[in-house]
Amino acid sequence: MSASPNDLREMSFVDHLSELRRAMVISVLAIVLGAGAGFYYHSWFLKTLMAQVPGVNFVIVAPAEGLSAVLRLSILMGLFVAMPIILREVFWFIGPAFTRGQRLMLIPVLMSSYGLFVLGVSFAYFTLLPLGVRFLIGFTPPGIQPMLSIGRYIDFASTLLFGTGLLFQVPILMLLLAMLGVVQQAQLKAQRRMVYFGSFVVAAVITPSVDMLTQSLLGGTLIFLFELGLGLMGLAEKIRKKPPQNEALYTQSESTDVIASDSEK
Repeated sequence: MSASPNDLREMSFVDHLSELRRAMVISVLAIVLGAGAGFYYHSWFLKTLMAQVPGVNFVIVAPAEGLSAVLRLSILMGLFVAMPIILREVFWFIGPAFTRGQRLMLIPVLMSSYGLFVLGVSFAYFTLLPLGVRFLIGFTPPGIQPMLSIGRYIDFASTLLFGTGLLFQVPILMLLLAMLGVVQQAQLKAQRRMVYFGSFVVAAVITPSVDMLTQSLLGGTLIFLFELGLGLMGLAEKIRKKPPQNEALYTQSESTDVIASDSEK
């Protein structure tokens, strides 16, 4: 978005690669720094995840599982901490595809994007994760003490948390596509039934359990996010149809000049 002071100049392929490399380097550095902070506070983060499944003993089933679990947990926390920077670089990279006025809208869109990501992770942590694990552990036969591998539990939880967080980006993605004019609101409205069905299919894949309650919660949430995205697309399309203020003033003055010249004739 800062690659050129002239909005009318098109970026070359080399410029795009340079911007992409810069964005990737900054994102990776942010993840590394976040992972370092996550490694320092991994004990607190681990207790926080384990607190969602009380009454379960966590074990390691391999000599290096404890170390690998801590490293994966650190990377997970690093991704969460670095997500604002990653999203900023993504919006910065796609900025040249928008007009000057649309770029100003990217600032609240960026903030909303991270807010939805945090909301999705929180929803998975407080609702989907405990419900799913308790449901699966509920099938344990009587007299058997449930024990979970800490490494597999972290993989399980990280997939659910980040998968849900990314799914909450659906309204933002729909808004960006509408701002670019790639997809129209009417096209997605026509596919509403398929989207509703696909929401429950995605919920069945993302959720760790097979109970209908957890899948219905996520599926219903995805439908709500889709409808929210439709509303944002409609707003973006209305803004796109309005001519810029300068252009409107220019058209008005041009028509006035034409009328004046005709009257002189």
